[in-house]
Amino acid sequence: MSYYHYPQLTYIEYPIMIVQDIILCLLVLHYNGKMKHALPYTVIFVAGWYAISLQKWILDLSMNLSTVVSAASKLAQLRCLWQTRDSAQVSATTWGLATYTCAARIFTTLMTTKDSTVLIRFVVMTALNIWVIATILEYRKAKKLD
Repeated sequence: MSYYHYPQLTYIEYPIMIVQDIILCLLVLHYNGKMKHALPYTVIFVAGWYAISLQKWILDLSMNLSTVVSAASKLAQLRCLWQTRDSAQVSATTWGLATYTCAARIFTTLMTTKDSTVLIRFVVMTALNIWVIATILEYRKAKKLD
């Protein structure tokens, strides 16, 4: 079943993106030595995953929540960068590719569905990705000056 008659990939990508962001959040918690904080998040994630059905309102909610989860993972990455003031372990190229992907998705969404929820998601993700890249480059520049 396809709500709004969008291409199937519009719906399939969200669970994949959510899982990627959850893995990123778990890795951040692991490397910060705070894995005990992961249990409540894992329980909420698993319960939410099983609650998702093909009802339109739940699908819409999951699309909106994926924006929040993705933003949280990017803000967690930024927080780690700010705390350590070291971007040596982070790839500006990878974040650049993520930025390019989001920008391309803005374009393809405008050309295909013009869905405001999807557009807001990718505009927010593009902005946060650019912020991460700027932070990475700033700390690399500061490191070279030392």
